[in-house]
Amino acid sequence: MELHHLRALHAIARTGSLTAAAELLHCTQSALSHLVSDLERTLAVRLVDRDRRPVTVTAAGARIVACAATVLPQVAALADDLGRIRQGATRRLLISLECHSCIEWLAPAMASYRSRHPQVDLDLRMGATFDPLPSLTAGAVDLIITSERSAGPGVRSDALFRYQIMALVPERSPLRARAHLEPRDFAGQTVITYPVAECRLDLYTRFLDPAGIVPSRRRTAELTAMIVQWVASGQGVAALPSWALTGIQAQVAIRPLGRAGLWTDLHALRRERDQAAAHLDDFISTVRRESFASLPGIVAVPPPAQSTPRRSARSRQGAPRPS
Repeated sequence: MELHHLRALHAIARTGSLTAAAELLHCTQSALSHLVSDLERTLAVRLVDRDRRPVTVTAAGARIVACAATVLPQVAALADDLGRIRQGATRRLLISLECHSCIEWLAPAMASYRSRHPQVDLDLRMGATFDPLPSLTAGAVDLIITSERSAGPGVRSDALFRYQIMALVPERSPLRARAHLEPRDFAGQTVITYPVAECRLDLYTRFLDPAGIVPSRRRTAELTAMIVQWVASGQGVAALPSWALTGIQAQVAIRPLGRAGLWTDLHALRRERDQAAAHLDDFISTVRRESFASLPGIVAVPPPAQSTPRRSARSRQGAPRPS
């Protein structure tokens, strides 16, 4: 068994789809299917139940996934440490970013931070391939930007800001006549999202799941611009952070989700043992400052005691989720 086998089973378990898992691993669905089939023949045990929707791993496959959740972050951390040794870096700040659209406003914050901390080896890793918390605790990353507030023992959470998630529908869709969308409006629709598991998407866990609504199909795209264009061409509907929709010129209608709107929080997670690290404090301060200076519509996150519980039964079973 090799690392690519661990990555394959891990991606299938997280996405529930061979197609989505292949996209995460940058390979074809056929290649991924052959890889799993070869491993099943070698081990003489079934690892993936392809007949179920979503696709699930078997009990044997779950054992491999559990091993992958531990081994893959450790391998990534080792490779990163060796790279820093080769480059002679004295301090590292490796950020895992779950929200794909965040890169649009995070890049200026990173540039501002680099100008003040040139000695810090600052890098960014998209968090779609690994579970974020094992990566953090194992040392594969130093900071996670996520919508998760509570992260468990050994992890500290710092609130960044609160923002609204907005629905996108085609300009010619009958839904554009609605002042806001209800969960039932998504029944029978193709939903276009970033390539992450549904249990990590607020659209599902906090809007569709509680109402018992299951869209007919889900498509994924990594780029915000591609999601917007697919919606504009009538290929489905989507839900994106409000800041990602500023200035778009595609033929889409933007509507709130629910009468009160669907709001979510963004947090920065780090290891508690690193909470005294001044370079981490300054990075979080920089992100807050740059965000409130450039992102329209965001507000401060209230203290935990004032927040409404956000996690459904489905989301409690999954990893921290992006927007």
